[in-house]
Amino acid sequence: MRGAAEEVAVLHSRYTQFLVLLGLLGCALLYESVVAKRLPLWPTILVIPAGAWVVQRRHRCHLKSVELHSLLEYYEKGFARLSRKWDSLDDGDNFREPNHLYAEDLNLFGQGSLYQLLCSARTRIAQQTVASWMKSPANRDEIRGRQEAISELRSRRDLPEAVAAAGAIKAGDFRPEFFKMWVAEPCAKFSILAPTTAFVLALAAIAAPFLFWSGFVDGQGFWSMFSTLLVVDALFALALRGRAKILLKSLPTLAVELPILRELLQIAEREQFSSTKLKVLASRLGRSRPAASGQIGRLLRLTRLAQQRENEWFAYLSYCLLWGTQFAMAIERWRQLHGAQLLDWMASLGEFEALISLSTYHYEHPADTFPELLDEGPVFEGEGLGHPLLEESTCVRNDLELGGAVRFLIVSGSNMSGKSTFLRAMGVNAVLAYMGAPVRCARLRLSSLTIGAAIRMQDSVVDGRSHFLAEMQRLRRMIETAGDAPLLFLADEIMSGTNSHDRRIAAEWVIQALMLRGAIGVITTHDLALTEIATNGLSGRNVCFEDSGEFGSLSFDYKLRQGVVKHSNALNIAHLLGIDTAAQQR
Repeated sequence: MRGAAEEVAVLHSRYTQFLVLLGLLGCALLYESVVAKRLPLWPTILVIPAGAWVVQRRHRCHLKSVELHSLLEYYEKGFARLSRKWDSLDDGDNFREPNHLYAEDLNLFGQGSLYQLLCSARTRIAQQTVASWMKSPANRDEIRGRQEAISELRSRRDLPEAVAAAGAIKAGDFRPEFFKMWVAEPCAKFSILAPTTAFVLALAAIAAPFLFWSGFVDGQGFWSMFSTLLVVDALFALALRGRAKILLKSLPTLAVELPILRELLQIAEREQFSSTKLKVLASRLGRSRPAASGQIGRLLRLTRLAQQRENEWFAYLSYCLLWGTQFAMAIERWRQLHGAQLLDWMASLGEFEALISLSTYHYEHPADTFPELLDEGPVFEGEGLGHPLLEESTCVRNDLELGGAVRFLIVSGSNMSGKSTFLRAMGVNAVLAYMGAPVRCARLRLSSLTIGAAIRMQDSVVDGRSHFLAEMQRLRRMIETAGDAPLLFLADEIMSGTNSHDRRIAAEWVIQALMLRGAIGVITTHDLALTEIATNGLSGRNVCFEDSGEFGSLSFDYKLRQGVVKHSNALNIAHLLGIDTAAQQR
C-alpha cells in the first residue's frame, strides 16, 4: 500500500512537471504564431486540449493519492489495534464520564482502553455512537439485531475500506455538533413574497443590458433604469441583511463537512442488505425522494453557489443579482424542509458506521463468539472467559456461573494474583455483550443486567472526598440501581479503607442489600475474614487465586480455584523486598 502511494505521488509530480513544460511550450508557440508570425496558429491551439488532458490526469492522481493515504492510515491503525500499540490510536478520552457507574472502572476510555480496541470508525458521529453503546446497554431485541448486522458485515471488507477512503477530510473535521446547532438555530423568517421579489429584481438586472443593446432603451433610459434597480436592490438586501447574514456565516463549515457526509450516505444507500437492522437503517436514508445523499447534494450545491459571491470576478455582478440574499433564502428553505431529517440521517449513518466498526473487531478476533441472551435471570455464565485487552498468548481464561443457587462469589487471593483482572474481564465482556459485539469467551450466557463496578475508585482533594467515601458513594448507587433493574455488581477489595472487623460487618450488609434486590456479582478481598460471608446462607461461594511460585519468588497462574486461598506468600513478599526474615527472627 505504501509503495502504491509513493508511485502515485511520483506520477503526480511528473504530471505537474509536464504541465509546466506544456505552459512554456504554449507561450513559445503563441509568440511564434501571433507576434513573430513564423508559425500557423493551430499548433498553439493543440496545446490547450493537451493541457486539459494533463490537468485531468493530474487531478485523478491527486484523488488516488488521497484515497491510498486514507487506506494506508486505516490499515496502520488496524495493525496498531492487533499489536496493542495504543499510542497511535484515538483513546476516546473526551467520552469519559468520571461518575459513570462502570466506565472508569472497566477502562472503557483512555490509554489502553476497550474503545481503542473496538473503534475503527472514521466520523465523529460514529465514534459517539460506539461510545454511547459502551456506556448504555441495549435491550435484547436491539442486541440481537446488531449481532445479525455485525455477522453480515464481517465478510464485507469492502465497506470499511470504502468508508476509510471516502472524502478528503479527516474524521475530526466532520462534527455532528455543528449540524445540531445549525438545525436548532431560530428560523430566519422571510416573507412569502421575498423570494419572488428577489427573483424579479435579479431578472430585471439581467434584462436591462439586453434592452439597451437591442435598442428598446437609450443610454439615458438605461442608466436611469439601472440606477433605480441598484437602489431598490440595496434597500431590499438591507431589509433582509440581518437574517441573511446569520445563514451565510455557516457556509464555510457547510462547504467543508457536507461532501464527506454525502459520500458516506451514498455508500450506505447503494448497498443491499439481508439483516433487519441494516435494512431499517437503509430505509431511513432512502425514505425521501431523492434519497438522503441527493438532498445533501442539493444543499451542497446551494452552499457552493452562495460562496461564489466571494469571488472577486463575480462580486459586483452578485450585488446586482441579489446573489447572497437569494441563496440565503434557498438554504433556509432547505433547512426548514429537511433539518429534522438531517439529524435522523446522521444518527442512521452513525449507527451504520458503528456496526461496521464492530464487524471489523469481529473480523480481527475470529475466535470470539456472540453471547446467548436469556429471557429469564439474573444469570451470568461464562466458559473460557478472558480479558479482551490482553494478548491471546498471555490471556488466561476462567469459567464461572452466577445465578440460581449461586448469586455471588467472594474471590480471595493476594495482590497481583489476578482478582482485579478477573473482575474487569467479566465487566468488559458484559459491556461487549450488551453492545451486540462478540465476547472473549468460548461461551457466554447472560440475562439483561445493569452493570455496576467499584474497582478503580478515585479520591478528590478538590471535592474533599476520600477513597473510602468515593467507594461508599458508588456502593450506595449500586444498591439503588439494583432496586430499579437486575444488577451485575463488581467490587474490588471491598471496604479496604476500614479495619477488618468493620469491613466484615459492612461488607455483609452491602451483600445482603444487593441480594434482597435481586442482584448477582463478585467481590474480591485479601481479608480472609470476609470469606465467612459466603457461608452465611446468602447464596454465595468462595473462590480464589493462589501464588503458584517457589519459595523466594512470586508467580501466579491466574487460574480460578474453588474455596478460600490457603497458600500464604508473606515470605515471598519479604524476599522480594530484600528482607532476611531468618536474620530478623534471630
